[in-house]
Amino acid sequence: MSALLVLAATSVSSINAQILGYDVNFNSGASTYTDNFRKNVDGAPVGFTWGATAGTGGTGGLTVTNVSAAQNLYYRPTPASNTTSTFDFSNFAVGTKITSTTDFLWSSTSSTATTLLTAGFVPSNANDNALTSANALAGGIIRNGTSDVTLRMRNGTSNASSLDFSQTTLTAGAWYQLSYELTKSATANTFDYVVSLYYIGLTGTSAPVLFNDGTKNITISGTVTNSLIYNDADAFFAYDIRSGGTNVGITNVDNFHVAAVPEPTTAVLLGLGVLGFAAARRFRRQS
Repeated sequence: MSALLVLAATSVSSINAQILGYDVNFNSGASTYTDNFRKNVDGAPVGFTWGATAGTGGTGGLTVTNVSAAQNLYYRPTPASNTTSTFDFSNFAVGTKITSTTDFLWSSTSSTATTLLTAGFVPSNANDNALTSANALAGGIIRNGTSDVTLRMRNGTSNASSLDFSQTTLTAGAWYQLSYELTKSATANTFDYVVSLYYIGLTGTSAPVLFNDGTKNITISGTVTNSLIYNDADAFFAYDIRSGGTNVGITNVDNFHVAAVPEPTTAVLLGLGVLGFAAARRFRRQS
């Protein structure tokens, strides 16, 4: 996998060439973080330090240095323009699924200090608290002053649903993966969602296994309504990642993945269109 892979497409409804997704594994150096991410209003990225062995499998990754206020981080490799960093939801067909995964290291199963990882879409990058503001749609995991951990789905300023489990069922020093999925429904301003926690091993290189705390699978699903992201032509993807006050909690992150996948019928039609285009080109060349 390349250090930074960007999927882009020209939007039918705008002149922008919004992205359809990206993969960043931070293996090529600090610039994969500093050159491709920004804080609110395009400020320099803060809250993380790149390290050559800080990621999964002892490869490049980020150490979480922010332990206090919200530090929303946006994928934005060209801060002067939205056109290579935003998602055009207004041009997504019904049934389009947007998937996201983020790998993280859990360092302690005894601390109660706040630690969290939240990832999702926001309508602008002007707000430092964007992922907890109106119209944001985000999935996350948080430990907030107790021994429990909460998997949650946020819809604007409140939780759409949540699931608590004891952090003692996690393994200190092991890697986990937060998975977040949105599917654009046929009902205006409505999305189906799934937020799940996966275990990926002590080095972060194992095949993801849905985490079970001994009594239940750690996953939630449902529907969110009244989301203006549904027709947003310039939606940003953002991360809020913080560790405990003495860096106990989520201490390392790696492998940021986001992708918009058309629903099956649209994907087939797109595939047929590509095949037809290729056949036409071959016909012209042979003529």
